[in-house]
Amino acid sequence: MHVTADCVDPTYANPVIDAMTDETSPVPHHRVAGHFEGTDIQFTIYLHAEADKVKWEGRFFQYTYPTVFTPGVNLAEATDRAIGFALASGGYAVQAGNTSLSLGYRHAAAAAKFAETVAADYYSSDEPIYGYLYGPSGGSFQTVGAAENTDGVWQGFVPMVQAVPTPNSYNFNGRAAAELILADKADLIRDALMPGGSGDPHAVLDEAESALYEEVAKLGIPVKAWENPEYLFGYDEQFYGTGGLSSDDPLSYDPTYVDDFWNSPGYLGTEDSPLGERVRAALLEMGDSVGHRWNIAKRFAYRYQLPADGTGWIALDQFRNPDGSPIHPQRAVGEPGFSGFVSGFAAFDGSVNGKVIAVSNLYDTDALPIHTDWYRQRIEESLGAATSDNYRLYFTDHADHQDAVPSGERATYAVDWYGIVEQALRDIATWAEGGAAAPASTRYTIEDAQIVISDKAHERDGLQPSVDITTGGGQIITAKVGQAVPIVATARAPRGGGLIITAEWDFDGDGTYDARGVASAKKNATVSTKHVFSEPGTYFVSVKVAAERNGDVDAEYALLQNIDRVRVVVTE
Repeated sequence: MHVTADCVDPTYANPVIDAMTDETSPVPHHRVAGHFEGTDIQFTIYLHAEADKVKWEGRFFQYTYPTVFTPGVNLAEATDRAIGFALASGGYAVQAGNTSLSLGYRHAAAAAKFAETVAADYYSSDEPIYGYLYGPSGGSFQTVGAAENTDGVWQGFVPMVQAVPTPNSYNFNGRAAAELILADKADLIRDALMPGGSGDPHAVLDEAESALYEEVAKLGIPVKAWENPEYLFGYDEQFYGTGGLSSDDPLSYDPTYVDDFWNSPGYLGTEDSPLGERVRAALLEMGDSVGHRWNIAKRFAYRYQLPADGTGWIALDQFRNPDGSPIHPQRAVGEPGFSGFVSGFAAFDGSVNGKVIAVSNLYDTDALPIHTDWYRQRIEESLGAATSDNYRLYFTDHADHQDAVPSGERATYAVDWYGIVEQALRDIATWAEGGAAAPASTRYTIEDAQIVISDKAHERDGLQPSVDITTGGGQIITAKVGQAVPIVATARAPRGGGLIITAEWDFDGDGTYDARGVASAKKNATVSTKHVFSEPGTYFVSVKVAAERNGDVDAEYALLQNIDRVRVVVTE
């Protein structure tokens, strides 16, 4: 369904206000809560407090997400951060959903349009109101669905950690394959890829392991993600439950696949190769049952479900001959039902109506960075020469798919990537309302389906600053117990990234940072410190810097962060 600013969606034709209250938390605001009669969809509107009405600049920001994972969460209610950001950015906040599942974009559009009538009355305004929709992962499906299938409801869209309707589940199956073959070598791979490591994980792998490691990397699953093998393999119960990424369940749409995988020529289960031998050995180790045969076979299904050649799925081209024909036998591909239902059955053809800024992360193993590039190409095919007037793509290094604010060990290498989202939302508003173009997209290259960016801010553009610990020629420092170790880092903001305002250090790898400050906000900043290690061992010291568009050291939102690390080997 194409939704316009003036149409009436019959499903959401009767909005009902249930309560209007004045709240003090997280900041003073006027809250309007309601529902659409005859549906399970609720909505909440967060307007400026009466005393702060003059801070409204004629816009709103609306977050969207389809699924509740935690009992008690209501997706019709915005987070404190979303509320505070919207009100601090000249807008009110809107959110629509329920306590279970809210698919597509129609409910969000209906809430946006009704909220405009409420806001016009509350702020006593008859001027046009501009709106911006944003959402991560499944919410990015909804955001793209809205961008392609609405007109005039929102003027801009920010899909975050962007998911796309892949031709098969190769991003998850490839990780499950890695878990089967490479789990025992995960720590060695991680160490090789860490700062000061060898940089060559193949040196610690045998022939079968090396083949699969390369295959998984060419699927576009970020090599950087080996920093967190637990999440890469699906062991993180918060996100994947106790079942991980694999199961014994058969493929309902292809019930004969398991027999062919283990018995027919051309399949890995019969392949005369080190990897084929390892797969058969894994079955014997697990126990040769029908369920375990399915468990293993499904992990490699991506080899036998290739999309049409030339459709942009470059991560799967490794399974083609030079003439584009498949190397392996091919099977039926299951319908991408999840992306269809969640997005409102969007075409994902790039035919967007409004400005779009995509924000995706280079450590993301769920919504692969290469997938954001796939949709960028659809945008360019649809918009042609108008692409630069309507689209930007920002990649965030040292950021993954999980909660934006990292903690514990994850905070030693991952940044709070929502700051870049918040700056993108402010920039898209300025772009749509006043014509001032958003900063240039991140410059990147693609090497075997891996997104590669420069480590120099002025070369890669985008929003994220660069930061580099300088050790005199490498990523490793050697020191003695009790010695004061000097560490120097240089941070640079790109053209659209503002000024460096903070630098923080984590010396013991627990994710807790000590602020050492920056003398003054500046485009390029050099920070230095000294630290005494009291025990021998190997330490990964991290420095985290933040930039802000205007150099505001007191800013709470739109902080643009990055991290660098160095290996410190301390001996007696």
